[in-house]
Amino acid sequence: MTKGLFITGTDTDVGKTAVAVAILQQCVLQRIDCRAYKPVASGVQSGPSDIDRLWSASGNAGTRDDVCPQSFQLPVAPQQAAAAEGSQVDDALLRQGLYPHMRADLVLIEGAGGLFSPLSHHTLNADLARDFQIPVVIVDSSRLGSIGRTLTAVTAAESVGLTVSAVVLSQSEAGHHGGNQKPDSPEVIARQSQGELQRRLPHIVVCGLGYEASTIEPFVDWQSIAAPFQTLSKR
Repeated sequence: MTKGLFITGTDTDVGKTAVAVAILQQCVLQRIDCRAYKPVASGVQSGPSDIDRLWSASGNAGTRDDVCPQSFQLPVAPQQAAAAEGSQVDDALLRQGLYPHMRADLVLIEGAGGLFSPLSHHTLNADLARDFQIPVVIVDSSRLGSIGRTLTAVTAAESVGLTVSAVVLSQSEAGHHGGNQKPDSPEVIARQSQGELQRRLPHIVVCGLGYEASTIEPFVDWQSIAAPFQTLSKR
């Protein structure tokens, strides 16, 4: 039975795609058939995009359109980007676009923006995660304020009935080499934030992805913290 995880963030540009790529690459090494699904994307210009990164990390399984069946050029909310092209986000396709992946072992669904950001005029990321009945992975950038942002996101997710299975702090800035790390250095903030979040969220896996790293640490068995899709079946 296909399992799923919904990857969301505390905000936009916090490292969701980098985290999804790292999970996909880990699964490939473990010989787990793991696919990526991005229901809708905006800001997709010519040249390599996050869609291509996700598709490549999954071993080019399926087609690029399977990874993201709806994409728009303008870097604004998806429904606004669609309107700028004289189109609209297809709500049914947000859900039906998952079907090509339903023979995989694990599907990572990467939302757009934060958990309560709109995917269309009628659907938020949280709505989609709730429809699929799969756990959420919350990503935040490991910079000042990450503890507060992450705790707020976890509390909000749980308040609407979602299960948060993991938190990943993604380091977006290069660190300082050498032994004299300042208290405000990216490494120190990441390390201290991870420890504090794990203390406050003992029921949730807390881990981190270093700057330009390809491995999430400590090791996480992503398949074991995922859950089967409850509202979809294999074709």
